[in-house]
Amino acid sequence: MKTGEYVCIAPVCGKREDTKTVNRVYVDPHNIKHILMDSSAFSDKIELSQGTIVKNGRLSFEAALHRQITHAYQFQYVEQVRHLASYDLLIDETWLDGERSKQRWSRNAAEYAVRETVNAALYLTKQRRRLRKVFGHPVGLVLSAQGVDVEQYMHCAEQIVSYLEDGDIFGLGGWCITGLLPSLILPCFKQVMNELIPFLASHGIKWVHVWGVIMPEALAFLYMLCMRYGISPSTDSSGPCRYPILGNWGYGSWRNNAYPVPPILESCKAVDRHGKKAPTCSPGTRCRGLERCRHVALTRDYLAHFHEREPLLCEHMNDPLYVQHSWEHEVMYAD
Repeated sequence: MKTGEYVCIAPVCGKREDTKTVNRVYVDPHNIKHILMDSSAFSDKIELSQGTIVKNGRLSFEAALHRQITHAYQFQYVEQVRHLASYDLLIDETWLDGERSKQRWSRNAAEYAVRETVNAALYLTKQRRRLRKVFGHPVGLVLSAQGVDVEQYMHCAEQIVSYLEDGDIFGLGGWCITGLLPSLILPCFKQVMNELIPFLASHGIKWVHVWGVIMPEALAFLYMLCMRYGISPSTDSSGPCRYPILGNWGYGSWRNNAYPVPPILESCKAVDRHGKKAPTCSPGTRCRGLERCRHVALTRDYLAHFHEREPLLCEHMNDPLYVQHSWEHEVMYAD
């Protein structure tokens, strides 16, 4: 997989507790210049029942940071790490019987997630000197916020922003289910961003990163709002790599609903003398691996030229905002 200069790496991943595994990566130092290290908080189990934690498989803040540092050294990309994310608690990931799903927390339950998220940010800010020594160069922080409505999100953001320094990134957490539940989550996303982005700009924030969102309508709203206030937006997603496997191709203006799932050829299964994967598919072959690579490259180009590729979406960013009166009557939560 050929990447661009900017890469987001999570140390571990897994939808189920018994399938969580270390992400094995190869970083080409000649191509990759900027690595943003995720905390993999999304892969650590925490189960709720009636708003009470019944199973907690989350790491301590120290253990989560150690996992990030260990991964960078194990896969030899220490020099490319430029930003490192706080170990927040996601309000759009729920666990039940050891399996993770995309489902939003209730507002009451999310109060705990907000406190944990703020404490995670505070912990990481106290590690700045240590991180510089460990990585051998200055490392910026990505301090994320969480919340299920404007009031809760802004309360979290007001605390997070006080910990940010020059070169840090404000992380927009809690929105990765926007593409799955657009009619419910997108209006809230717009309302929160409409309050949050001007607030961040007033505090001198120059960069925001929205975790796991590649939905064009959400990105268009965020992009245009950020441009208005002089803030640079970025995002990450595993979707571009996974989509071809599911028979999905493209986003927004280049979405292809008739895309057929590419085959796995014998050349895809080739291994070297050590038994490691060594596919021999020639360039231009329509196979599972190369189609995934092509889709990633096309998505990267699409995002790099987003305004030109989605002019209609960007023009409509000033449409009247939906006003959220109560979440409890609009979406079923995981308590």
